[in-house]
Amino acid sequence: MSLNTEVLSKAANQARGLCMDAVQASQSGHLGLPLGCAEIGAVLFGYALRYNPDQPRWINRDIFVLSGGHGSMFLYAWLHMSGYDLPMSEIKRFRQLYSKTPGHPEFGETPGVECTTGPLGQGVGNSVGISMATKMATARFNTDEHKIFDQHVICLCSDGDMQEGVASEACALAAHWGLDNLIFIYDSNAVTLDAAAKETQSENTGKRMEAYGFDVQEIDGHDMQEFHDAFNVAKRRDNGKPQFIIAHTLIGKGIPEVAGTFKAHGEAGAKFVDAARKALGLPEEHYFVSQDVYDYFASTKRSCSPITIAGKKTTPRGARKTLTKQSCSMTGLSEEFRLTSWRRFRSFRRMRS
Repeated sequence: MSLNTEVLSKAANQARGLCMDAVQASQSGHLGLPLGCAEIGAVLFGYALRYNPDQPRWINRDIFVLSGGHGSMFLYAWLHMSGYDLPMSEIKRFRQLYSKTPGHPEFGETPGVECTTGPLGQGVGNSVGISMATKMATARFNTDEHKIFDQHVICLCSDGDMQEGVASEACALAAHWGLDNLIFIYDSNAVTLDAAAKETQSENTGKRMEAYGFDVQEIDGHDMQEFHDAFNVAKRRDNGKPQFIIAHTLIGKGIPEVAGTFKAHGEAGAKFVDAARKALGLPEEHYFVSQDVYDYFASTKRSCSPITIAGKKTTPRGARKTLTKQSCSMTGLSEEFRLTSWRRFRSFRRMRS
């Protein structure tokens, strides 16, 4: 199936609309990243990621981490549109007490949120840890005949994330360990919280990542086909190197009064939302998602698979029978070892659910 840029472009602008409406209503939050990365979100959740909203803890899903947690409405908008248990009523309660849409994503509060993020660099470090965990599971449970685990860990990170020491240390470790199931998408918009990035940094981040041992690509983050092609390259590489995609974006894209400036790094653009929504071709109705966009994501949802063994749908019981019987017949291992392996597998599933 080819990339449907027509409907995904429409979804990107409607996601922008949801973010504008939510931040305007709460008079708090961050508009810059959700607006600037809307095309990236459309490609990820509308085409490239492997996930199932009905089984948000499916063990072989692609795992998406928003390290720039201040841009939380980016994640909430795409989780809502892609069919997770995050209704529009929760989008309307953005940053309200006891809502499922807190100011920064919190693990355990919102279906589809893989880890709590907010402090810059934290999501980068968490992504490296998750990547290592999936690599360990792959080494322990995969066989030549059956791939139980083959997912990727994808982290969307910001300029601020990449300035943090914890991110540098984690990235160096990821490259040292050869975590080639790890993909960083660097939202390079040249803006930080209170100034242009050039006021505080002059490094070539891509060269730094190459020095660590990453494969690096550089693309226009608003060109969906270009991003999709780069993401496919990153996913298909199996060369012992983590992947780093530099996506150049315009922070606050869609609100001309603040786009490309540090004023987009917050709610300053909220007062221009009505005019911005009109310029994007959105109707006067707030919190609007068109039926054809919902239908597109519903069709994507139907194509998502549960746990598979050798390309066939199976239940955990079936997975147990296939995995353990096949493994033991290949190696001559004892029944005791077979059961021990399955207990470890069940324990791992419980740990990740």
